Amino acid sequence: MYRRNNLLFTGYKLDAILEARARQITAKVNEIQKDQFLTTSEDDLVEYIFSQLYIEPLTLYEESAEQEQNEATVSISGRRGTVHVPGIRVVVSIPFTGDFDLWNLCPNKFQSTFPRADVREPIGDKPGNIEIVLQQPTDEQPEQLQKDLDDELKRIRFYIEAQRSQVEQYNKTAPDIIRRAIQSRRERLKKHDEIADFLKIPLKRRGGVPQVQPIPIKRKLVKPLPPPPKSGLKSEPGITDEDFEHILSVIRHEGRTFETTPKTYAVHDEEELRDIMLAHLNGHYEGGATGETFRKTGKTDIRIEDQSRAAFIAECKIWRGEKELAEAVDQLLAYLTWRDCKAAIVIFNKHNAKFTELLDKVPATLSAHQKFKKDLGQRGDGEWRFLFTSAEDELRQVIVNVFLFNIYVT
Repeated sequence: MYRRNNLLFTGYKLDAILEARARQITAKVNEIQKDQFLTTSEDDLVEYIFSQLYIEPLTLYEESAEQEQNEATVSISGRRGTVHVPGIRVVVSIPFTGDFDLWNLCPNKFQSTFPRADVREPIGDKPGNIEIVLQQPTDEQPEQLQKDLDDELKRIRFYIEAQRSQVEQYNKTAPDIIRRAIQSRRERLKKHDEIADFLKIPLKRRGGVPQVQPIPIKRKLVKPLPPPPKSGLKSEPGITDEDFEHILSVIRHEGRTFETTPKTYAVHDEEELRDIMLAHLNGHYEGGATGETFRKTGKTDIRIEDQSRAAFIAECKIWRGEKELAEAVDQLLAYLTWRDCKAAIVIFNKHNAKFTELLDKVPATLSAHQKFKKDLGQRGDGEWRFLFTSAEDELRQVIVNVFLFNIYVT
């Protein structure tokens, strides 16, 4: 789009536009198909909706300005009327980025005069341009052109900065408003499910409803929401955040016990160290008929499972390098198949005297994994938490808490 000879910042009030954007949030949340809404994490929903409502402030790149000069006939008004004389026409082109519509929106702060320029909209990855047209008779001093340009740019800068404060405040608060709208809808849907369970009558499924496709979004580098499972949303059991944190506290306590008496534990291999952890965990939790909530499958993992589907799993590994750690993550993600799963990797250092080097290598290796989604922060010395996607289903997200314990002895 190209706006020629446009008086800038003279259209709608920016405040009104921002308020209208904010009012769209609830509608944007509610229009997402139910199964898709329930199978997508809250963070992804926030990012998806915010990508549609985000406003990029205008930024002018004056250091990249270019000019074009041409001969022109200039009109001069005087006592004898308008006369046309030889002159010069200068077009100063300056790149910009940001929301094209902002050029026509008036901020809270404004002056008695408004700048004027032609505006070309950004196309693809290319920035837009504003074109400031200057002209004067040939016999006038060139300094006057510079003064006219400086005055016009000064007015443009004023309005851009006045807009920026309003736009940045909107962008800062919008994600919280979106999050509250998501939580509110999830609470409503929870009550709907409770009513359905109370009535004990199957819900009628609509026939001929097309499969939900990924929703296109406007902002770069943001993935569209994934479609819901083709079989429909299923209620799947898992462990609570509270139980997860308690499990981790038991592992943390045992690992630090290992570190205080490393000679006692350094003689054991992966499987033996795992069995010690397993015994302590089952001292805190009781399962079904077997009396064991935590079970061992294979050589090094500890898991809570039902019908061979794991809700929690812990991998115990001796540190043998970055490659084996990455393979341990692959193994872990292949086991976990429930949505919003929780897991732990427990690494024991038995062979490396330079333990501090491992404190850098472990998080770097995990962050570089192809299924890595987000760094959830360091939880303490030698402990980190990450978010991964499942190996077989990117809809499923796996929280992995990683421990690194030092039981190296000379």
